[in-house]
Amino acid sequence: MNEKAFLGTVSGLPAFTARQVGALVGAGYAKVYLHRLARRGSVIRLGRGYYTVHEDPMVWATHIRYPSYISLWRAFNHHGATTQLPAVIEVMGRRGGSLLNVEFIRTGELWGFSAVKYGDFRIFMADLEKAVLDAVRTGRVPAEDIVAAIRQCDAGKLERYALRTDVATMKKAGYLAQETGLEMPRLRRRALRDRNYVGLPGARAGNGWRVKGD
Repeated sequence: MNEKAFLGTVSGLPAFTARQVGALVGAGYAKVYLHRLARRGSVIRLGRGYYTVHEDPMVWATHIRYPSYISLWRAFNHHGATTQLPAVIEVMGRRGGSLLNVEFIRTGELWGFSAVKYGDFRIFMADLEKAVLDAVRTGRVPAEDIVAAIRQCDAGKLERYALRTDVATMKKAGYLAQETGLEMPRLRRRALRDRNYVGLPGARAGNGWRVKGD
């Protein structure tokens, strides 16, 4: 297969492996072939045996570790909850690490996301309600931005999702939702079974969620 035909074939994939290339050019020649193409800039080596021809990391970020999904700032932006668009794409997955300008954040809560259309591809994106809870849990988004995102959430869905998280996240999410005027009685009952306090910078005293300002 000549280079033009090869690149035309793999351009339809968000990312591909040396093993897949071996099926096209021969297993014994695949790594040498890819090395040459990478040196010429025709393909991008992503590491861990993955390659792509797409410069936009949104295309491949959720296709090299399964399951995984985009969350936090990029998810907020996707759902119209912020206009901010940081260079780093934050992806939730089973393992942490980084690859070019994609940061993988370790989580055991791999739910609350779906496939969405992005150009000619399908990528995996957090629901806004799950992105809010990821932001609460990781502390990577300022509270005021989380509150702004909560205002655009489906309140019932946010409460159902929050009930699936850890107690600290329940309490912080409940408090921040309360700041928008949302009441979540089921979440409050569940969260306040635990009598410990959790810290959240800027939290108001006496908020009823056992959340204290750090």
